[in-house]
Amino acid sequence: MVTRHTLRRAAFPIVMLLCSACGRDSAPAPTEPIAVQLAIRGMHCGGCVEAITAEAREVDGVESIDVSLERQAATLRVRDEATAAEVVRAIGALGYQVTRAPTQGDDGLESPPAPAVPPSDGG
Repeated sequence: MVTRHTLRRAAFPIVMLLCSACGRDSAPAPTEPIAVQLAIRGMHCGGCVEAITAEAREVDGVESIDVSLERQAATLRVRDEATAAEVVRAIGALGYQVTRAPTQGDDGLESPPAPAVPPSDGG
């Protein structure tokens, strides 16, 4: 008589071969998204907010973006620093001045702002 336990043991090697998440050579587990504060100069209206939001959402790895016209700022949740830099470039390419705003570190002290990434000149 074949039991469930026997079937599971027999199927495990097959699952290991087919399931990339279980394989030995699988990609590392995703890390927690990071929060990034941006200062954005040059926004004048709700259309600016919509354009920036839409452009940022086109970047792979952006979980969320909240753009504030009143604060001239945006808060991002992104996969990693490379994604944050890509968002800064994308918003800059729209004609806005974008810089990373200081964030609170684990020690309660503000970290210095990271330099803005200048927009690509296409070449």
